[in-house]
Amino acid sequence: MNELKKSYQHRDRVVRAMSGNGMFRVAVAKTTNATETARIKHDLDPLLSYLLAKTLTSSTLLSSFLKGEERVIVQAEGTGRVKLIFTEAMQVGEVRGFVVTDESRPMPESISDALSKGFLKVSKILYEKQEPVTGIVELLHGDIASDLSYYFEQSEQIVTAVNLGVTINDEGAIEHSGGIIVQAMPGADLASIVEVQRSLEEMPPVEELLDSGYSPEEILRQAMPFEIEIVNNTPVDFFCRCSLERFMSKLLTLGKQEILSMKAEGQRELVCQYCSSTYTLSDENFAQLIITLEEGLN
Repeated sequence: MNELKKSYQHRDRVVRAMSGNGMFRVAVAKTTNATETARIKHDLDPLLSYLLAKTLTSSTLLSSFLKGEERVIVQAEGTGRVKLIFTEAMQVGEVRGFVVTDESRPMPESISDALSKGFLKVSKILYEKQEPVTGIVELLHGDIASDLSYYFEQSEQIVTAVNLGVTINDEGAIEHSGGIIVQAMPGADLASIVEVQRSLEEMPPVEELLDSGYSPEEILRQAMPFEIEIVNNTPVDFFCRCSLERFMSKLLTLGKQEILSMKAEGQRELVCQYCSSTYTLSDENFAQLIITLEEGLN
């Protein structure tokens, strides 16, 4: 029983809570294993690992405020060496993402230079909405956390504090990754907001707390100067729902001639951008695609 409890404590999780006075909602995420999995799958250098880890954590935190398989997409589009950081998370604990770089651009001198100028975009895919709910702000800092706080201030008019932390060891692996988000609810008074801000400023960095063995629940209580009530506790994994069947379904939109050209040119390898998984089309797969397309024409 103790081993099971210990294993659960080390599990990647996102824990959501409300303050006892109802003035704040807060979430803390431990994403070490999920972000390290992303690093390995995409074979990223330390800079890209750091940026992707922070963005994956931010989408994980935001997804905790959603329902079921509702999902949130956080993407940073830049004009520097890093062109795009794209992450997607579901409330059920699935998160995935990737980075696109422009190799013609010079290596950045600092983390903020990696994206340079650009935009931060947050999209929520919700059950009751036919179209994604999307907000966009200009990138001001390039560190994801500050830009996300700015996004909420400008796009959703919600007082929000975001703290994201990543530790990368000498071998380039992610040792600790996590974050916290605190949002003021309607009716929160200024004195309480200032008290929370002071508490967050005095709190050690999230990555240091994780390194010291703090659980997400303990980080919650460290951050909040009020009593809290835990609302949800969800395991988190880097997980992609890609499959050969899904790829084949999308290939059908290309049409018969394009499929025949792919086969003739030996274009058999399919790579998922989200997780770098590779699938190979067999002769049987091509035959199945052609039969399906011909049946659709009759």
